Amino acid sequence: MPERAAESLLLVVLQDVVLVVLAVGLFWIGVSVARGLGRPARYSLAPLGLSKPDGGYLVGAGVGLLFGLGALVASLAISPLSIYVLQQLGYSTESTIQGPLMEGLSAWIGESPATAIPLIVAVVVLFGPAVEELFFRGAIFGGLYRLGLLLSRASGDKAEKGSKGVAEKVSFAVSALISSALFALAHLEPTILVVLFVLAIALCALYRRTGSLLPCFVAHATFNSFAVLLIILSGLGALPALP
Repeated sequence: MPERAAESLLLVVLQDVVLVVLAVGLFWIGVSVARGLGRPARYSLAPLGLSKPDGGYLVGAGVGLLFGLGALVASLAISPLSIYVLQQLGYSTESTIQGPLMEGLSAWIGESPATAIPLIVAVVVLFGPAVEELFFRGAIFGGLYRLGLLLSRASGDKAEKGSKGVAEKVSFAVSALISSALFALAHLEPTILVVLFVLAIALCALYRRTGSLLPCFVAHATFNSFAVLLIILSGLGALPALP
């Protein structure tokens, strides 16, 4: 079991690396095409959200932390409700992906805590959220959002100065729904589908508000930290074994 958990963690890292390559590679290809057409475009990754948040880095991190704690509290109410609805509809609520993975990671910590704990924290709390925010919020949401704005301008939408306009709101809604659905489905876990979808919608709003992925990353990392804490405590015997 611990060996499988380590392999699963390595697989997660490899998948995340692929997502980074896709996000950055496709972005640079788009920039190259734009430059080839004579349009001004830079290779800076700022359009993917790798920029300073409004208010500064410290404020952005603080907002993200509060946001993540709020998401945790909300998930404690949403998750049981989602499970209840699935049960009433006759669907299985057995965790087939996250559950076995958490159990394996917990067993790994029990055998090799000095190795397992730092690696789990690095992947699940730091690397994973950073990559998912870059891919789902920075690339997919950000790309669709800007595309929607571009199309609305091309169609002659004239929003009043100082107002986001109907087109901007529609672009945000469509982009957030699509990217959030992909984010939730990518985790392959029906029992937390609604929680992840709601979290992703909120992260899209946070990204639009701050103009940076830093608050989104901190919020995502804070959200994941709770699950990692349970895994660590269970592996060390401070909590009952995870189901």
